[in-house]
Parts: sequence; structure tokens; C-alpha cells
Amino acid sequence: MTRFPHHMTLELTAKCNFRCPYCYCVWHEHPELAKPELDAAGWKRILDKCAADGVDEILFTGGEALLRKDLFEIIDYARHEMPEVRLSLFTNASRLDERLLRKFKRRRVHLATSLQGLRTYAEMTGTRRSFKRLLAVVARAAELKWPIAVSITVTRANMSEAADIFAAAALSVAKSIQLGPMMAGGRARTRPDLMITRDEWESVKERIRALPDGCVPYTFCDEFICECRTDLPDALREKWRDPNHKPCPAGRDFGTIGPTGRYRNCLHSLRLDIGTVGATKYLRKQV
Repeated sequence: MTRFPHHMTLELTAKCNFRCPYCYCVWHEHPELAKPELDAAGWKRILDKCAADGVDEILFTGGEALLRKDLFEIIDYARHEMPEVRLSLFTNASRLDERLLRKFKRRRVHLATSLQGLRTYAEMTGTRRSFKRLLAVVARAAELKWPIAVSITVTRANMSEAADIFAAAALSVAKSIQLGPMMAGGRARTRPDLMITRDEWESVKERIRALPDGCVPYTFCDEFICECRTDLPDALREKWRDPNHKPCPAGRDFGTIGPTGRYRNCLHSLRLDIGTVGATKYLRKQV
């Protein structure tokens, strides 16, 4: 493959000011995927290829993308070169304020964040922070008519309050809510005690469905393990394999560029399949 898929995720940095125990970022297992990080010029060359290949959706993420001082240089270049492309940014929202909300709205950059607990928020983010500031930012974004999508990762620590977390996001007028169980990968590989069972996950889904309609669209992500992770032990893959698994579109419908500029099929994968070698050769040559 010499062309990027239509949906690309660009991991602008591996740096993060949170230490979430469920984090799936692959560089927690393979540090060589985190450094050296591309500079703005390198990301602009990748964006040039996105434009040339007709990519129609780009998600900027990390780590924590707001830690990059040149973030808006990269975003402004993307918007200038691809005026009609949908641009999104995933952030832990710790640095998000009204000034930044307005800047993202002017550039038509859609926002998403994660709410991983109420009483368990500090534990689930590895910080001393409270969930209250995040919910205030989500609520203010809705008032500015640039609402934020919210994701919730369900672990053994926050499972008992999952319905309350969902309700808090809905009452703060999140744009949408996505819930999923903690996946076996990244830093989460060191915390198997936090993973819930498939039966427990189904119970969480039932509790969410039983809540009053909050007029906020929501979806469930049922993956416990990424099918792209062929490097994982067979016993682990078999334990968490989805019996209703459908063929994964990774590498065909979407792809990822990591902090070093290396192409991967998806956020969770380490290696490339045969169909992505051409793209990787291009990046090694150009970036």
C-alpha cells in the first residue's frame, strides 16, 4: 500500500501529564516507538501525504497533544492544506480552558476527552486531580456550541460507579459518550487486576441502558483485546477473544502514525502487515 487510509490518527507525542493505569499506548511496552519524536516539519510532511492521498479525517492525539508547544502550528497547517477535512483532537482536558475551546472552534477542530471516574478519578488518572474541572470544561464547551465527546473506560476500580460516570457526562451535555472495557495492552498489561470479565461488562451495559434517556448518543465498544496484537501470548488472546469478532478494518479504513513517524495499522498494533509496507518506506524516506 502506498496510500494512507481515509481515516488517520496522528500520535503527536508520547509525553503525558497523566499516568492512567489502563492506558493502551503501545510505547509503554515498546519504548522505541516513543522516541525520537517528530518535529513540526516532520508532521507537516506527513500532512502533505495525507492531503495527497485524499485522507478525509484526521485525529490528533498522544500522549497528551496539548503538551506540544507547536500544536497549533501543526493544526493550522493541516487546516490550510486540507480545508474540508474533519480534524479532531483527543485530550485529557487538563489544560483545556475557554480560550483554547474558542481557538479549536474557530479552526473547526472537534474535541474528545475521557472521564474515567468520579470518586475514582484520581486513581484512574494517576494524579491528585478531581473530575469536577473536567465536567466544567465539558459543560462550558456545550454552552459555546462546540460540545466535547466523552469516552469512559470501565475497570474493576470504577465499575461500580460506571452508571454515575455516564450520567455525569450526559448531564454536562457531552456531544456523545463511548464506553468500553479496559483492554489488554500498553500500561494495562501490568494491571490485569483492573480488567473486568465479559459478564461484568454486559452487566455494566445493562445498567447504562436502564438509565433515563439523557438525549446524548452513546455507543459501546466490546473489545477486550486488539485483534492486531498477534504478538500477545496465545493464552491471553484466547481468554479475551471476542466470540462475535468481525474482521478488523485496521490498515484498510484507518491507520496510525506514532510519535516517531512510524506507520502502524491501528493505535494498538505494533507491526505492519504486508499491505502497509509501501507507506512505511515513504515515511522513512521523506520524514
